[in-house]
Amino acid sequence: MKRDGAIITCRPHLLSAIEFAEGFCPQRKKLDEAQTVNFVRATCPALLCLVLCCCGGGGGCALAPQQRMAVETSDFQHILSYGQSLSLGERAVNRWPTDLTIPREQVAGLMFVSGVIPRGAMNALIPFADSTAPVDMGAWNIDMPGVTPLFGALLELQGLPGARIGSAAGRGGTTIAGLSKGTAPYARLISQVAAGRALSGGHYSVPAIIWMQGESDPGNPNYAAQLRQLFADLDRDVRATAGQAQTVQFFICLTAVPDIALAQRQVAATMPNVHIACDASTLPKSDGTHLTARGSLAAGCALGAHMRSVIPANEWNP
Repeated sequence: MKRDGAIITCRPHLLSAIEFAEGFCPQRKKLDEAQTVNFVRATCPALLCLVLCCCGGGGGCALAPQQRMAVETSDFQHILSYGQSLSLGERAVNRWPTDLTIPREQVAGLMFVSGVIPRGAMNALIPFADSTAPVDMGAWNIDMPGVTPLFGALLELQGLPGARIGSAAGRGGTTIAGLSKGTAPYARLISQVAAGRALSGGHYSVPAIIWMQGESDPGNPNYAAQLRQLFADLDRDVRATAGQAQTVQFFICLTAVPDIALAQRQVAATMPNVHIACDASTLPKSDGTHLTARGSLAAGCALGAHMRSVIPANEWNP
């Protein structure tokens, strides 16, 4: 692997997955489940390189110069997960449909009092914990919430200055048009930003948004243009709502739908604040489409690790 500024050229035949695991995904905290730790260690870094390499036949992937993610001196940084059901941890349980539990999670950040997927009031913050409690089907369009990618991302961001809030705002089974500006899920995301800022007392920013979507858009020839517009709208509206100057960074876990994954890569190659972090097609599935609990954790780990990689080194907390 060669790193040259913002351009990453990957040649996977030079390094093994074990070497990637040892060098690029150190675990910062022990998880409660030893097997989960081993899975993430083995999977997360290899996925990151494989995704970055998949644009071409072994010659690497030239991306647009990527922006560093600013971590301001704000007391609270809000990471949001947006998209379809994978962004909400749908069916991300230990074994679907026979074991609908999720692994015990250590505290990795904060969430609204009504949940990572808010099921009611957003007027207080409590320790982050994913939940399998039912949600309103009409609003969220998922039947079995589980581990969201936010948990793994927050684990990877531990040790940075400030405290992190994690919340999810997407809607299962929804096209990109149904998530764009003017829709209920879009308004929900902005309302979560407003609530987070209100609880922070003004010491608040949104450095990153996770994007996991595309399964409802196969064959959509306008997807890349729609995604660019959506990210531009979110950047503008989130910054205005959060009262921040820095650009919002977007971190994509590629969809398993080939033509839409290609469109997502195209957007990342032309927008410096858009980053590819993982590929959902390589992660373990609970039902052929949705990720298992460990799969969603691995996605979150890769997303959080990539967030760390674009935070300026002098702002890391050693």
